[in-house]
Amino acid sequence: MQLKYGKQEIGFDPPANVKWRVLQKESPVLNKAEETIIQKAVNKLLTLLRSKIHAGAKLLLIVPDHTRKCRLPIVLPLLLQELQNMRVGIEILIANGSHVLQPDHVIRELVGEEVYSSYPVVQHDSLDDKTLVFFGNTTYGTKIYLNEKVKKADYIITIGGILLHYFAGFGGGPKMLMPGVAGYETIRQNHRLTIDQKTGQFHKECYEGNIKTNPVYLDLSQVVKFVPDCTSLQFALNAKGEIVQAETGPILETQERICATVNDLYTIAIEDKADIVVASAGGFPADVNLIQTHKSIQHAFQAVKPKGTIILLAECPEGAGSKTFMPYFNESSAAAIGLCLLKDYKINGHTALALKTKSENARIFFVSKCDEQIVRQTGMIPSSTIDEAMDSAKKYLKTVNPIGYILPYANLYLPFVKN
Repeated sequence: MQLKYGKQEIGFDPPANVKWRVLQKESPVLNKAEETIIQKAVNKLLTLLRSKIHAGAKLLLIVPDHTRKCRLPIVLPLLLQELQNMRVGIEILIANGSHVLQPDHVIRELVGEEVYSSYPVVQHDSLDDKTLVFFGNTTYGTKIYLNEKVKKADYIITIGGILLHYFAGFGGGPKMLMPGVAGYETIRQNHRLTIDQKTGQFHKECYEGNIKTNPVYLDLSQVVKFVPDCTSLQFALNAKGEIVQAETGPILETQERICATVNDLYTIAIEDKADIVVASAGGFPADVNLIQTHKSIQHAFQAVKPKGTIILLAECPEGAGSKTFMPYFNESSAAAIGLCLLKDYKINGHTALALKTKSENARIFFVSKCDEQIVRQTGMIPSSTIDEAMDSAKKYLKTVNPIGYILPYANLYLPFVKN
């Protein structure tokens, strides 16, 4: 079988002595063409906008960055064509969150050449304090600084897809505003809620699918009350990247309508955990760096037995992904990282804690272009090829008829034990 690795595919021949199961779902057949699904939601959005904005109004579209693609080259032309008739000023803001700024060619591909050439498209920079405006404090004490364009706009439309998120519950929704267009310190304060302040461990309520009792989500979702002149266009996409559901309306309510679809699409029930899990992070852009790849490691980890074996393919051309990430691995253990985070939390520290916890509880062979020293520092085992990793892993498969799972798109699918 073929597994994605960056922008290419790598062949994998599963050993016959393992009882394998591929954890993947068939993408649902579209009952309607994508354009029809999108157009219906756009029409509903336009009905709302006609009562909210006037000719000459400044309209800001907030869209996801290159790590959260949602068919913008199809969505934006359909929407912008209708908005032009309303004679409003339009600007597009890329919700980079704390991610690094991207070169022009990446943004052109993200929004589409026609849109890039016809409208002002600006990337949010969380580190540029000059472009940030204070909006208020959440009940958790997070100081909300957002891009000044949010304040200057007469009306805002957030556009994005909903996916499971390993510590915020679900991606998209209010995350398009915070952390999407928030300041670095705002993001840091929110993400710090992933750490249990009593134990220094990863907070037990911060997991995929949980937005009811999740402190990170409950904090960031409060951003909507500070941005009242705002609505959203949100999507559920299947594994092929096709839009299967499009909804519009207030951010929180609209996200909730899509969450059930996302759960159906991307959770997979298993009878028991496996001795070995072979997983691909799904290729570019899901494996662009180690921080993004951790989401796939998180999913693979849910399917493996304690002290079991994981083989993970992720190209990681950007390496670790952040200068704040690797210093935490200078600590001797996950417990030590947790104590360090209680004293001085930095963005991505929670991901370092989560990854170190996994590498202490499973044997993870990591096939990537990352520097071997970086991989070893995390507690994972660097491997040049998947065959090399499999050869090394075989000696740990000591049980008779070991169980194995293959996750071709570990970035998307979340396994869970039925009972």
